[in-house]
Amino acid sequence: NVADVGNSLINMLGTGVTIIVILLSPPLARRFGKKAVSVVGFGLAAIFSTLFYFLSPTNILGMVVLTVVIAVCYAPTIPLVWTMFADVADYSEWKNGRRATGMVFATIGFALKLGLALGTASFLWLMALYGYQSNQEQTPQALEGIRQFSSVYVGILFAVCTVLLAVYQLNKARTIQIAGELAERRRAAEVEAA
Repeated sequence: NVADVGNSLINMLGTGVTIIVILLSPPLARRFGKKAVSVVGFGLAAIFSTLFYFLSPTNILGMVVLTVVIAVCYAPTIPLVWTMFADVADYSEWKNGRRATGMVFATIGFALKLGLALGTASFLWLMALYGYQSNQEQTPQALEGIRQFSSVYVGILFAVCTVLLAVYQLNKARTIQIAGELAERRRAAEVEAA
């Protein structure tokens, strides 16, 4: 099936670009801060994902270009979001005086798995509203649903991430302050223990 092979090749290209661009995450975070890089990355990914909707089904070059651009925008956010989780654990220790790394990461892991389960189920429920039937020739309404879920809805979810990160309080200056104060507390505790 030529369409499936073409789709697989485009996805492989996007994945390859993502893997390569992830390597830029540390220098970008050092220069601009994790939050800033993530906000810009998610914001641009929202815009370019939405642009997918406006491509004609035969515009292969446009699909390839947008796939690469989205991968370049989104890739740096992948490891940075996980390091931001560690910042939350530091913030918890800074605020409460107790380290809760296990609780923070367990909660995040649970939320991630729940989100994946609900996201998959929701997608299938919503596609059913468009009349999607697996292993069948799709109706124009179902094809429109596939187009929207491959572009507009992805863009909306990236936009939600952008907004949530924009209001996230732990920016570069704050995390540096927290790390410094925690290091000072630990030194003081070691001196006191000795």
